Amino acid sequence: MIRRILACTALAAMIWLVFFTDGRGLVMQWLQDQNQPHIWIIFITALIYAIALSVPFLPAVELGWLVMAAFGPIGILSIWMATPFGLLFAFCIGYWLREWPFIQRLQHRFRTKVAEATGSSPGDRMLRLASEKLTSHPYIALGILVNVPGNWVIGGGGGIGLMAGASGLYHPLKFVLVLIPATGVVALLMLIGVHAPTVG
Repeated sequence: MIRRILACTALAAMIWLVFFTDGRGLVMQWLQDQNQPHIWIIFITALIYAIALSVPFLPAVELGWLVMAAFGPIGILSIWMATPFGLLFAFCIGYWLREWPFIQRLQHRFRTKVAEATGSSPGDRMLRLASEKLTSHPYIALGILVNVPGNWVIGGGGGIGLMAGASGLYHPLKFVLVLIPATGVVALLMLIGVHAPTVG
């Protein structure tokens, strides 16, 4: 329930960003009006988001959307860049603590959700595809998993990062390089939406 409220709030904030604040974002407008420095504020906010993203089952994605809406284009870019590194932090924890019972439970939960994904919904189809590609094409599977609707049931980004690190299938650098485009879909759509009204 709380996650749905956060998602609706984040969606409303993004709509406000695109259509009612000329794409600058509410917080960014206030900082500029007050002549306050904003680079460090954005950096610290993005860092907090990255840490939150690495924690499984924490609704960090919705918080990232809110930051994007609050800071406008520079916030969108900062969250986009912070996302792979937040997932890399989770990856490292998963690699170092691969025998941790919590990570074992996450992996079991993923296998269970794949077994239950017998429906024809887009989320079920993507989950099955990711599972099929996990061993032969792990990076394709990673790109699919981070964009699966409802991936919060296996821990969201933090859970995916932990399991990726524990699996031993990924090189850390390639892990980040794949995530940069894979996690940029929403960011790119928002940037297009912000600048679309000024075209023509």
